[in-house]
Amino acid sequence: QSSDKLNWSITPYIWASSTQVDLTLRDADIGEGEISFKDLLDVLDTAGMIHIEAGKGSWSMFGDLTYLQTSDTTEREILTVDTKSKQTFIDTAVVYWPGGVGSQLNLFAGIRYSGFSDRYRFNLGEVQLPERRSSSNYYDALLGVRYRFDLTERWSLITRGDGSFGDSKGTWLLQANFAYTVGKRQQNRILFGYQYKQAEFKDGDLVSKFTYHGPMAGFN
Repeated sequence: QSSDKLNWSITPYIWASSTQVDLTLRDADIGEGEISFKDLLDVLDTAGMIHIEAGKGSWSMFGDLTYLQTSDTTEREILTVDTKSKQTFIDTAVVYWPGGVGSQLNLFAGIRYSGFSDRYRFNLGEVQLPERRSSSNYYDALLGVRYRFDLTERWSLITRGDGSFGDSKGTWLLQANFAYTVGKRQQNRILFGYQYKQAEFKDGDLVSKFTYHGPMAGFN
């Protein structure tokens, strides 16, 4: 397409990730565990993932949103705990395309937001104890690169790698998706591939390290 015209894309997608969690308190390991995608589905209330981008010439901007809301009930011998959790991840960036918007290579810089909110309700028999809430918000500077390998007229491999630093102790993301072009004007793509993300956050003396990995699919 002509680079002086506005180009835009919308990509809803799903990332079926497993999550490895490692907890450290004052440099001492206090626990670890893995949450499979099946386990996540069992407690999932709401989820949404979408990537939106627009630009022309050699510049564009994108926003990428992931939102999860989960709830669970844990029953002990005399105590019941109701938990509701929300996780919000937002990437926003300005993108430079050396060959013009829609070409193979682009570099981007922006902000990565990671937000966590938890609510706990405790019931001792029929007595409801005081509710507890906690929330944490992290803002990082984001730098990354994307490259598209054109394999055939309709097939391509789209890759992305980035890192961010700031309020968090660092996040890293790697992504690779095969894309198959469809439609009479060949402006739509079916995407499927794999994504890996590692993120580390500090809240007081507690350090939480998350490793997310799993297949993904979407429609651009």
